[in-house]
Amino acid sequence: MSPRIILIVFAASIIILLINYGIYIWFWKETTPIFISDEKYFNTTLAKILKPRWPGSFGHSEVLNFLIEELQELGFAAVRDELFDQIPFTNVLGIINMEASDFILLSCHYDSKFTKSNAFYVGATDGAVSCAILLSIAKSLKTFLTGEFSKRKDIGLMLTFFDGHESFEDETQDTNSLNGSRRFALEETIPLKSIELIITLNLIGAPNHIYMSHYDNTYLLHKLMANIEQQLKKAGQLTDCHQLFHNLKDHDSDIEDDHYPFLEEGS
Repeated sequence: MSPRIILIVFAASIIILLINYGIYIWFWKETTPIFISDEKYFNTTLAKILKPRWPGSFGHSEVLNFLIEELQELGFAAVRDELFDQIPFTNVLGIINMEASDFILLSCHYDSKFTKSNAFYVGATDGAVSCAILLSIAKSLKTFLTGEFSKRKDIGLMLTFFDGHESFEDETQDTNSLNGSRRFALEETIPLKSIELIITLNLIGAPNHIYMSHYDNTYLLHKLMANIEQQLKKAGQLTDCHQLFHNLKDHDSDIEDDHYPFLEEGS
């Protein structure tokens, strides 16, 4: 395994653990959580996604079908949310407690960018790692989600894999990107008012990457993640590495990503 892949897997494993603990805290679970690290599952999952997967390609169909099958295997209701436009797109939704009044939404995009200069671009940090993280979270929480959590009527969990995130090379970024998330927000695939929290993953796995707060209204949640990381390190549950989450505010700097359509709609 190359040093770059090792760094990606290591950073992803920590993020999986942090989000797992965050979900437990969010749901006010009183029992002590026990998580089993499954690096083999993460690696196998990532390998199945690491391929050119721009809309219309064979790799895109393979990854779409893999996501559907894996979500079903993990106990989620898997939904294909198809968008028929000049180029067809398909969002993939994995839902626990479909009839719940409110939801926590964990999202990423699964398509890769099509470029004429590099037809073999696989977008490792740009989408693939995030998909593998969400599926790994679902696997490590499977017993909880399909057991105790599935009895709740007030809150559900939705894993959303957006399609059409990337623009095509000959189109402008403003008019031909974020297709899946924009459609989800505009047409309210689920009512936006029912979404308690959205966490969008992207661009994860670069060496020495750190995470700062980019929004004032979610700073407390960001701070919670930073505190969880420190608590796990003190408890010896995280091996030594650079600190990922920092209690730092960078509220004037952000990049356009799949959270933007939700901000535009006031979610």
